[in-house]
Amino acid sequence: MQEFDLAWDAGLLVHAAALLQVFGFLNRGQLMLRCFVLAGNLLYIPFYYFHPEQPLLGAIFWSSVLATAGLIGIIRLLLDRRQRPGDRNDESFLNILKVLSPGEFRRLMQMAEWHTADRSVELTRQGEAVPSLYFVTGGQVEIEKDGRSFASGPGVFIGEVSFLIGGAATATVHARTGTEYIAWPRDALRKAIQRTPTLGASMERLFNQELARKVAVSWGH
Repeated sequence: MQEFDLAWDAGLLVHAAALLQVFGFLNRGQLMLRCFVLAGNLLYIPFYYFHPEQPLLGAIFWSSVLATAGLIGIIRLLLDRRQRPGDRNDESFLNILKVLSPGEFRRLMQMAEWHTADRSVELTRQGEAVPSLYFVTGGQVEIEKDGRSFASGPGVFIGEVSFLIGGAATATVHARTGTEYIAWPRDALRKAIQRTPTLGASMERLFNQELARKVAVSWGH
């Protein structure tokens, strides 16, 4: 009777493992997906050992390999989410996350170049081409347009109008000393959007929100 109970209990493991992996694949978050799949793989190991008459060593080996790969993937994902200056705990990053899916945000950050201005840095000049799209994560930028100037940031995009319509910069922008900002090379970002059209649609929504905010701010200056 004890052997029967052991076999029956081990048999339940395969159902629990499968359910965990189903929950994982239904979850949109990469971290939760990987955790559920890892837990499922770990449950398969005792099932392959206890349930058959003889342990299935090959299945145990490959389940262990998959579990190890899953654990490595989780660690890498957590390392990718490590804190940076002006990281996603900032309200500005939270606003981006509201528009972009986790996958789109991750692709965007993989192309990001992080900078801290050690002096006043010209990001754009009115009437000239804009080589990169910028996002200010900390500090302030000085915006000059048609003889008017005002400070802005953090949490603002620079060069989004030029990126959207393909024209020249609509304003001259300088990052003040100590300002932290992200740069996305224009050509690389366009190629990424061509490969992932949903990223382009999300970026357009994000830019529309930014333009509406800038128009509202400009009326106050």
